[in-house]
Amino acid sequence: MSSTNSQLSLMSLYEVGAHRGSHKSRINPKLKNQVHKIDNNSLCVIDLTNTLDSLAEATKLMYSVGKKRKQVLIVGTSKYISEYTVKFANTFATPMPYVHYRWLGGQLTNWQTIRKTLKEIDKLESIVNNVDFFAKLTRNEQLSKTREYQKKMNLFAGIRNLKNSFPGVVIVLDPKKNKTAILEAETNKVPLICFTNLNTILLPQDLSTSITFNNTSLNAVDLIANKLLESYNQGAADALAITEARDKDQKDKPKTVFRPRVN
Repeated sequence: MSSTNSQLSLMSLYEVGAHRGSHKSRINPKLKNQVHKIDNNSLCVIDLTNTLDSLAEATKLMYSVGKKRKQVLIVGTSKYISEYTVKFANTFATPMPYVHYRWLGGQLTNWQTIRKTLKEIDKLESIVNNVDFFAKLTRNEQLSKTREYQKKMNLFAGIRNLKNSFPGVVIVLDPKKNKTAILEAETNKVPLICFTNLNTILLPQDLSTSITFNNTSLNAVDLIANKLLESYNQGAADALAITEARDKDQKDKPKTVFRPRVN
């Protein structure tokens, strides 16, 4: 287990309710090994040692992504997690792209169309924000442009800073609502980190970075998400230190002076 995760204890997870699972009748059979016990009310208690093990793998991935200075795409569209999705994305030193309203098919598999839509948003934004030009439009034209802009912003505002269709990793906070996001990431071989509960139906093919806990507890989500953020920041900091050391070595190297040969 990495040093980052050793600082996150079983007790700290327990205190935020990360151990609370679903009814035994709703368990995904693939996640039976994540069950610690079943209580008298037939509710499952999640094995938090497995949660920490999966988190350890996920933090290694985040460290690697941070060291390569790649983007993290954060997906969470359920009502309970939507606001947190935006907050988490903006916690990074450089805000990360996110999808908090609805995942539209093709956001990873049809980048050309998505990029075209993003350019349309830029154009609409310039129209809406140009006071003089906007004032010359009819009332109906103003309403039409404003509504179109707001609609597109609801769907695409979070990915306007996505550099291309292949981020370093996709973090899915609510897999039950975002099956398409998981499938598209796997199709394009983009690494996934999923916050799963025992009743999550669609799971990624690679479960090594699928973290099973009570993902309806925002306190638990925040606790685990912050560990991922720490690992990303550490990777980015180490990459910067290596670059600075390399630049210093180059600067300190004595310059070779060319002396013409004298016959």
